[in-house]
Amino acid sequence: MHVADHLLQSFPDSIAEARLKTAPPAFLGHSSAARRVQAMIHRAVRTNLPVLLVGASGAGKETVARMLHHFGGGEVPNMEIVNAKETPRLVSLGAFTFLSDLEDLPLEEQARLPALTGLGRIVIGTKIKPESEMGRGRLHPQIVRWASGVRIDVPSLAERIEDLEMLAMDVIGRTPSRRPIGGIADNALDCLRSYRWPGNIDELHGVLGQAVAAGATEQVELRDLPSKLRVRDVHQVRAESPERQLCLEEAEKQAIRRALNYARGNKRKAARLLHIGKTTLYRKLKQYDLE
Repeated sequence: MHVADHLLQSFPDSIAEARLKTAPPAFLGHSSAARRVQAMIHRAVRTNLPVLLVGASGAGKETVARMLHHFGGGEVPNMEIVNAKETPRLVSLGAFTFLSDLEDLPLEEQARLPALTGLGRIVIGTKIKPESEMGRGRLHPQIVRWASGVRIDVPSLAERIEDLEMLAMDVIGRTPSRRPIGGIADNALDCLRSYRWPGNIDELHGVLGQAVAAGATEQVELRDLPSKLRVRDVHQVRAESPERQLCLEEAEKQAIRRALNYARGNKRKAARLLHIGKTTLYRKLKQYDLE
């Protein structure tokens, strides 16, 4: 080996190079809402501007911040997380900081953020839309303008429910289990899709964690889901009269036919248009003899 090559190999990787060799955090999804976030993350990584993340609790703001650090954190080894509710008085900020949630920080403390950030990078999260009445009262307008160098609106899970199957499989795959789990039953997936998810992705993690622990088969079954979801699902079905159920089935058939026609027979595209998973579409095609 050439001496110069040996010397180059003897130097350790830089912090950035070492970090980029590890598995990155990811904002998963194929919905239009998820793709908008992914595009904005790509843009934000290439700048050193402050980033404002706007979205409900549990929607994935911290995941976005971790992605920005992973791909755009340079030689900063770790991202500092500052919870505004727990830190009413800021002393200093790290070289790469995620501040959450801005609205819990007193207005006079918000005004100090540019000076405290210095040459570092800051990502700011808020549950409040700055343009709302509450936002105008609890978010310092100058800081909102300063932090909106790049603004990313992080959608709730309900706003991108077509991503639920992908997200559910990712959660199941990363949840510790004493048995191999290869999927989730169609009726369980339908139950998850019909829920409103006030706690967003964080709540999905909790629900599927319970389901994995409760189950005993090679997939997550409807009976494994927490009772609050299953009871609501049963009551929802029982509330429909037989005539209403027939009307709903006919409407569903027509929607499937229209989606398949629009997608020119492409079942994957039709499933996306209908906001359902591929396996659910195949089951309904068989159920309604539409194959």
